[in-house]
Amino acid sequence: MNRASHILLLVAGLLASNGRLGVAADAEVNTYEETIRPLLTRRCQACHGALAQSGGLRLDTAALLLSGGDSGPAVLAGTPAGSLILDRVSDPDPRSRMPPEGEGEPLSPEEIAELTAWIRDGCPAPEHEQPETDPRDHWAFRSCVRPELPTPPANDPESTADTQHPVDLFVDAQLAAAGLSPQGEAARPVLIRRLYLDLIGVPPTAEALTSLLADTSPDWYEQLVDRLLKDPRHGQRWARHWMDIWRYSEWWGLGQQLRNSQHHMWHFRDWIVESLNADLGYDEMVQLMLAADELHPDSLDQLRATGFLARNWFLFNRTPWMDDTVEHVGKAFLGLTTNCAKCHDHKYDPISQEDYYRLRAFFEPLHVRMDVLPGQPDLTADGIPRVFDALLEEPTYLFIRGNDSQPDTSQPLTAGVPELLAFETFPITPVDLPKAAFEPARRPWVIEAELAKRQAAVDATADAPTLPAHQLATAELAACQQRAAASRAAWTLADAAAEADHDALQAAAREAARAAVKAEREVSRLQAWQGVNEIAEKLTAAGTAQDSKAVADLEKQLTAAREKVEQTTAAVAEPGEAFTPFHGARWTPTRFQHSGSDDPLLPFPQQSSGRRTALARWITDPRHPLTARVAVNHLWGRHMGAPLVATVFDFGRNGSPPTHPALLDWLASELVDSGWSMKHLHRLIVTSAVYKRDSSRLGAEAALTTDPDNRLLWRRVPQRLESQLVRDCVLATAGTLDVALGGPSVPANEQAASRRRSLYFWHSDISRNLFLTTFDEAGVKECYRREQSIVPQQALALANTTLVHDAAAAVEASLSADPDISSERTAFLTTAFTRVLLRPPREEELTHCQHAVEAWQAVEPDVTETTLRRRLIWALFNHNDFVTLR
Repeated sequence: MNRASHILLLVAGLLASNGRLGVAADAEVNTYEETIRPLLTRRCQACHGALAQSGGLRLDTAALLLSGGDSGPAVLAGTPAGSLILDRVSDPDPRSRMPPEGEGEPLSPEEIAELTAWIRDGCPAPEHEQPETDPRDHWAFRSCVRPELPTPPANDPESTADTQHPVDLFVDAQLAAAGLSPQGEAARPVLIRRLYLDLIGVPPTAEALTSLLADTSPDWYEQLVDRLLKDPRHGQRWARHWMDIWRYSEWWGLGQQLRNSQHHMWHFRDWIVESLNADLGYDEMVQLMLAADELHPDSLDQLRATGFLARNWFLFNRTPWMDDTVEHVGKAFLGLTTNCAKCHDHKYDPISQEDYYRLRAFFEPLHVRMDVLPGQPDLTADGIPRVFDALLEEPTYLFIRGNDSQPDTSQPLTAGVPELLAFETFPITPVDLPKAAFEPARRPWVIEAELAKRQAAVDATADAPTLPAHQLATAELAACQQRAAASRAAWTLADAAAEADHDALQAAAREAARAAVKAEREVSRLQAWQGVNEIAEKLTAAGTAQDSKAVADLEKQLTAAREKVEQTTAAVAEPGEAFTPFHGARWTPTRFQHSGSDDPLLPFPQQSSGRRTALARWITDPRHPLTARVAVNHLWGRHMGAPLVATVFDFGRNGSPPTHPALLDWLASELVDSGWSMKHLHRLIVTSAVYKRDSSRLGAEAALTTDPDNRLLWRRVPQRLESQLVRDCVLATAGTLDVALGGPSVPANEQAASRRRSLYFWHSDISRNLFLTTFDEAGVKECYRREQSIVPQQALALANTTLVHDAAAAVEASLSADPDISSERTAFLTTAFTRVLLRPPREEELTHCQHAVEAWQAVEPDVTETTLRRRLIWALFNHNDFVTLR
């Protein structure tokens, strides 16, 4: 069909529609707004919208559909049969059907039917429908400017912008515009429980609760906030939130083969806890996670932060490692789905496929190693997993359609940020590393730990100085001392200036090396003699037992062992200079080239590329439009149960707009201006009236009608406790929770008996605690926002787990030991409610408890009072209020 025919059909269609286009009835326009436009936005505008116009066609307004693209009008109003869009979406050939194969499922029959009916009705649409705006003008891509505080409501003459909480001004302004009033402040016990669980993740003790309820100070609440923010348990509580977002994971693989993440990853977790307790700026935390090895190359404390990147390591293929890194740096810090551009230009945001690989280039030299800790030379026992730039010359190529077997080698790409966000060029300057970074054995604790290990072996065998074990330990200590001397001589030679006495230093280094080799070979000689003695003892025993076959085998072994003695004795007499060096760090080997063998390892480079430092400074620049917004959105969402931007990892054009854009920008500005202090943001949020509101819906009929989803924040939404809090609160209520800071993760086989906070449980893709998983435990591969499900398995877990039964017994014993409540059941019940639920029982609850006791006694006449009380406390642990933050 030629263009003229299309025009004739269009005219006929317009006549057939009786002029309805643009002046459609409200019901028909609603159909377009509620059904057709969302369908086109969801399925078509990625290729035919403001960002891209494949075939010259835009589909973001009805008028643009009618004007069409290179092939003519996309629709003919009133004439479905002549409309190209219907031909393309219903084409049975996947090669020509739209959306294209590989970029979306075909439209369903129901969707095609809706589109057909709309065209048949004449394409009714709003008269002044506007197309999409310039993608670069999207709200999240604009600079974040601190908005003015809203004017307080006119009906409150005592309230001013200076006296009212700024968070409340923004929220209440939107409520007032909607004609709604917020709920009042929650009761004091509710606020106390809310603050404790929110800021430190455990409930208050009975004594703390009693004291707070009796406190008549006007600023009791603010004092409590400050105390909890200073509590070391605050870092434990909020570390788990950020560990979700930063994808914390222990190592996993096949059997004992490391395939993902790194050993000893718990050091990264401990760094998060310590940083949050110290209120380290969010910007500095991000910089350290991305580039501590360039910013602080010789600080093990800071290097722990790079566990964020080391966690992405994968044994067999570099591409998944790089893909995870680019994707989750984008999602975690920028709120952007940059991974969408791996195979093609991003369909919603102005991020090209080349932009994706330029982002990858920041991480292209990356590798992982394990550094020796003071006092622990054995890297299998402990060590610091951290990243470093190893492959400085490794090129970055664009992969055609994202296929790493099809790199476009014609044009290597340099590291760079998307033009959309290139508000300033940050120069990439290579970083010259200190010697201890690329020769980590120079760190003093490396040799000290090795010597201490050998000295301990000598001391342990000192009571038997003539036995082989002591002789061998003494020889190993001597060899270690000689190796230390040889290493220091080699370093002195390497550091000497050209005009120094080079020949003398070289001679000293060679002599020290020969002494080290001789001492090492003496160890080998003693080990060979020890082997001879062991075989000789076995041979004697076999002869006594008249085991001729064993005797023959051992005689052969003895001959070989004696030959080894001769060889090692001769080697002692003729030492070389190739002594065994100390290792202050080891590469984590990869198998990119062959799955059955490790790739060759290279020396640690003396320089780092500086790329990740440049990237980190760009991300944390105060002018960056995304970083602070994304951070405060996470903070707000974890406090309030719902973020201001629902799509927490996608602030792009395919994400959700903020419910309170001015508040989001004000909080982001406040975070930056406070020195990126997260504790400042915590204090701001939890001291607002919005945070302190009651969660009840009673008396809020207007709000329930106008805003049933509470998008305007007229009340506090109850939240299901996260998995870790459920378990920790059970133990804390029983008085058995271990709140010690730091240390290795509790392995799966020890978790049932452990009383450590759940934060410290082993957490990997193939090993997660079953109880925690039942309560929506964080996913390992991605968990930017936790699920909040209610399923029968959760009730069964609380009802049947030994954890709860043991806790009920502990609480009962504690309460029954109190003489004031030991003999009177009502007093016991009242105290039990306060201990477990942090509130007194209502009258009807006391009545139900008494009826339950009577029912138990009727079924079990011999049941003891202790058992009855334990059952009552067990029931309280299973109460909905226990697992709900109101």
